[in-house]
Amino acid sequence: MMKKMMIGAFLGLALVGSASAIEAAKPIDTSVDGIFTALSTSRNLQKTVDQLVANGANQHSVISIAAAAGIPQSKIMKLQVCVNSVSADSTTLGATCMRPKTVMTAYESGLNDPLAYLPATAAGKKAKK
Repeated sequence: MMKKMMIGAFLGLALVGSASAIEAAKPIDTSVDGIFTALSTSRNLQKTVDQLVANGANQHSVISIAAAAGIPQSKIMKLQVCVNSVSADSTTLGATCMRPKTVMTAYESGLNDPLAYLPATAAGKKAKK
Protein backbone atom coordinates (compact mmCIF):
# COMPACT_ATOMS: atom_id res chain seq x y z
CA MET A 1 0.00 0.00 0.00
CA MET A 2 2.77 2.41 0.97
CA LYS A 3 4.69 1.51 -2.18
CA LYS A 4 1.67 2.36 -4.38
CA MET A 5 1.31 5.74 -2.69
CA MET A 6 4.99 6.53 -3.23
CA ILE A 7 4.79 5.56 -6.91
CA GLY A 8 1.67 7.72 -7.32
CA ALA A 9 3.40 10.67 -5.66
CA PHE A 10 6.46 10.35 -7.91
CA LEU A 11 4.31 10.09 -11.04
CA GLY A 12 2.38 13.18 -9.95
CA LEU A 13 5.58 15.14 -9.42
CA ALA A 14 6.93 13.99 -12.78
CA LEU A 15 3.76 15.15 -14.54
CA VAL A 16 3.82 18.54 -12.82
CA GLY A 17 7.51 18.95 -13.63
CA SER A 18 7.06 18.11 -17.29
CA ALA A 19 4.01 20.38 -17.61
CA SER A 20 5.91 23.36 -16.19
CA ALA A 21 8.89 22.62 -18.43
CA ILE A 22 6.62 22.59 -21.48
CA GLU A 23 5.04 25.88 -20.43
CA ALA A 24 8.43 27.51 -19.80
CA ALA A 25 9.69 26.48 -23.23
CA LYS A 26 6.78 28.22 -25.00
CA PRO A 27 8.14 31.33 -26.77
CA ILE A 28 6.65 34.68 -25.82
CA ASP A 29 5.34 36.89 -28.62
CA THR A 30 6.67 40.43 -28.18
CA SER A 31 4.90 41.92 -31.21
CA VAL A 32 2.10 44.44 -30.68
CA ASP A 33 -0.43 41.62 -31.11
CA GLY A 34 1.39 39.40 -28.63
CA ILE A 35 1.81 42.11 -26.00
CA PHE A 36 -1.84 43.19 -26.34
CA THR A 37 -3.07 39.61 -26.01
CA ALA A 38 -0.78 38.85 -23.07
CA LEU A 39 -1.79 41.99 -21.16
CA SER A 40 -5.51 41.78 -21.86
CA THR A 41 -5.72 38.11 -20.80
CA SER A 42 -3.28 38.30 -17.88
CA ARG A 43 -4.27 37.20 -14.40
CA ASN A 44 -1.00 38.46 -12.90
CA LEU A 45 -0.06 41.71 -14.60
CA GLN A 46 3.34 42.06 -12.89
CA LYS A 47 4.40 38.55 -13.93
CA THR A 48 3.21 39.14 -17.50
CA VAL A 49 5.09 42.44 -17.78
CA ASP A 50 8.24 40.83 -16.33
CA GLN A 51 8.05 37.99 -18.89
CA LEU A 52 7.47 40.37 -21.79
CA VAL A 53 10.38 42.65 -20.85
CA ALA A 54 12.67 39.68 -20.14
CA ASN A 55 11.94 38.40 -23.65
CA GLY A 56 12.93 41.67 -25.32
CA ALA A 57 9.72 43.72 -25.40
CA ASN A 58 10.29 47.47 -25.18
CA GLN A 59 9.29 48.80 -21.74
CA HIS A 60 7.63 51.91 -23.13
CA SER A 61 5.66 49.91 -25.68
CA VAL A 62 4.39 47.52 -23.01
CA ILE A 63 3.04 50.42 -20.94
CA SER A 64 1.58 52.23 -23.98
CA ILE A 65 -0.12 49.04 -25.20
CA ALA A 66 -1.50 48.50 -21.69
CA ALA A 67 -3.04 51.98 -21.80
CA ALA A 68 -4.48 51.41 -25.27
CA ALA A 69 -5.87 48.06 -24.07
CA GLY A 70 -7.82 49.85 -21.34
CA ILE A 71 -5.88 48.68 -18.30
CA PRO A 72 -6.49 51.25 -15.52
CA GLN A 73 -3.72 53.70 -14.69
CA SER A 74 -3.86 52.70 -11.00
CA LYS A 75 -2.83 49.12 -11.90
CA ILE A 76 -0.03 50.30 -14.18
CA MET A 77 1.43 52.68 -11.60
CA LYS A 78 1.80 49.78 -9.12
CA LEU A 79 3.99 47.78 -11.53
CA GLN A 80 7.76 47.52 -11.40
CA VAL A 81 8.92 47.73 -15.02
CA CYS A 82 12.59 46.79 -15.04
CA VAL A 83 15.20 45.46 -17.45
CA ASN A 84 17.87 43.23 -15.96
CA SER A 85 21.40 43.44 -17.28
CA VAL A 86 24.57 41.39 -16.89
CA SER A 87 28.06 42.75 -17.46
CA ALA A 88 30.21 41.26 -20.22
CA ASP A 89 32.28 39.27 -17.71
CA SER A 90 29.13 38.16 -15.83
CA THR A 91 30.36 39.55 -12.51
CA THR A 92 27.84 42.35 -12.13
CA LEU A 93 24.08 42.13 -12.27
CA GLY A 94 21.92 45.21 -12.54
CA ALA A 95 18.35 46.30 -13.09
CA THR A 96 17.16 49.45 -14.78
CA CYS A 97 13.61 50.36 -13.78
CA MET A 98 11.29 52.91 -15.33
CA ARG A 99 10.61 55.94 -13.16
CA PRO A 100 6.99 56.79 -12.30
CA LYS A 101 7.10 59.92 -14.50
CA THR A 102 8.39 57.88 -17.46
CA VAL A 103 5.67 55.28 -16.87
CA MET A 104 3.06 58.08 -16.93
CA THR A 105 4.49 59.49 -20.16
CA ALA A 106 4.33 56.05 -21.84
CA TYR A 107 0.82 55.47 -20.46
CA GLU A 108 -0.41 58.84 -21.76
CA SER A 109 1.06 58.18 -25.21
CA GLY A 110 -0.98 54.95 -25.34
CA LEU A 111 -4.11 56.85 -24.30
CA ASN A 112 -3.55 59.69 -26.76
CA ASP A 113 -2.81 57.50 -29.79
CA PRO A 114 -4.38 54.08 -29.13
CA LEU A 115 -4.39 53.06 -32.81
CA ALA A 116 -0.59 53.12 -32.83
CA TYR A 117 -0.50 50.61 -29.96
CA LEU A 118 -3.39 48.28 -30.76
CA PRO A 119 -3.23 45.28 -33.06
CA ALA A 120 -5.04 45.78 -36.35
CA THR A 121 -7.78 43.35 -35.36
CA ALA A 122 -8.55 45.26 -32.16
CA ALA A 123 -8.86 48.55 -34.03
CA GLY A 124 -11.24 47.07 -36.60
CA LYS A 125 -10.90 46.50 -40.30
CA LYS A 126 -9.09 49.11 -42.31
CA ALA A 127 -11.48 51.19 -44.39
CA LYS A 128 -10.86 51.11 -48.13
CA LYS A 129 -10.45 54.49 -49.78
